[in-house]
Amino acid sequence: MYSKTCLLALLLAPACNSDEGTGGSLSIQGTLYNIIHSDEDYTFSTDTLPAEKQDVYLIYGNNPEAYFGDDTETDPQGLYRFDYLRKGNYTVYAYSEYPDGRRQAVYQSLQIGKDLNRAPHLYVHSGKAYGTAIIQGYVSATYYHNGSYRDQGEATGMRAYIRKKGAEGFFDDARVAGGVFLFRRIPPGEYEVAVESEHADTERVDLVYAAPLRITETGIIYLISEIFHVYVSV
Repeated sequence: MYSKTCLLALLLAPACNSDEGTGGSLSIQGTLYNIIHSDEDYTFSTDTLPAEKQDVYLIYGNNPEAYFGDDTETDPQGLYRFDYLRKGNYTVYAYSEYPDGRRQAVYQSLQIGKDLNRAPHLYVHSGKAYGTAIIQGYVSATYYHNGSYRDQGEATGMRAYIRKKGAEGFFDDARVAGGVFLFRRIPPGEYEVAVESEHADTERVDLVYAAPLRITETGIIYLISEIFHVYVSV
C-alpha cells in the first residue's frame, strides 16, 4: 500500500519525472519536407519540396502521448528551431494531410545534450492523390441501329458510375473513351462500379454492374477484372 507521499509522487510523475522542458540553453533545429502527391498523371509521381510556413510541434519526452511543449513555423527553406531547452528526450512532429481533411502526425524523437541539436528530417505528405488509388475498367460495346446489329468493339461515349458499397447514390462518374474509364482519388474502402447500357429496341438505359471491388492499398491502379459488355443504339 502506498504512503501519502508516494501516492502524491505517482500522481505528479508525468510532470516531474524528467528534466525536459524550457529554461535551458540548448536548441533543436531541423528541416520539414512536404511530399506532394499530384493527380495530374496516372503514375503516382511525387515532388518533395521544403515545407514553408507549416507548423512543427515539440513534445517534452519521447512518448507521443507525453506533455505537449511548444510549436513553431517553418521558414521558406523548411527550417524550424526550438530554443532554450534543457537536456533530455524530445519528440518533434508535424502533420500529413489527406485530401478529405484528415491529418496524421509524423514523429521524430531525439536526445539532446549539446548547444545545437539537429533533428532527423521530417517528411509529411499532401496533395489530391495522397492516400488514394485509381480504379480502371474496360468496356466493350455491341452497336445497334434501328434494332439491327451494326458492329462490335471498344465502347465510347457512355458513362461509368461509382458508389460506396451499399450506398444509394453514386458519388462520381467518368466518361468511357476507347473502351476505358478511370476513377481517381479513391480512398480505401469497398466500391460498386456500373456502366450505362442501352436496350437495342427501346433505347432505354440500364446499368451494368461489376462485382464489388475492395481498395486496401494506395498509390496503385486497381483493374476491374471483368470486362463490361454493353449495348449502344446508334
